[in-house]
Amino acid sequence: MPDLSHLEQLVALLGGWPEHFGLEEEQHALAMLSATRRQKVIDEPVFRLVCLWGLHMASHDKLSRKIDEQSFTATKDKYLSGEEQRRAFHENKIMALQRELLATPYARAKNGGSAQTDFLAELGSPSDGQTSGKVTPFKTFQRRGGNG
Repeated sequence: MPDLSHLEQLVALLGGWPEHFGLEEEQHALAMLSATRRQKVIDEPVFRLVCLWGLHMASHDKLSRKIDEQSFTATKDKYLSGEEQRRAFHENKIMALQRELLATPYARAKNGGSAQTDFLAELGSPSDGQTSGKVTPFKTFQRRGGNG
């Protein structure tokens, strides 16, 4: 179970939940927020995607309950009901958002994102003779030997 006090503080720092969010949307979004926090990829744009994911998950769940109550069966031509079509739309959105939010660092780097590095952890620890308080995200290649 994620630590709700830390997650709620993080939500407050990121601007809070959208006004139209209900309890179900918040629960879904909190689950994804804890995963993105664990991967250290959370920031304002990612938080927006987390909110969208929570919204689609809640809508998918509501439609699933409604479909179960109706006991709808496909027609002889195998058409889906309107609710099933809307649920399929939400499933597609959920899968796209999950791929983007939970991608591995390799997949993020391959798609043009940077490989995730925790710069905040490096601020206090000098390495390779560097002074504390400076972060170098990468080192350039240096030629060995002569001047060029």
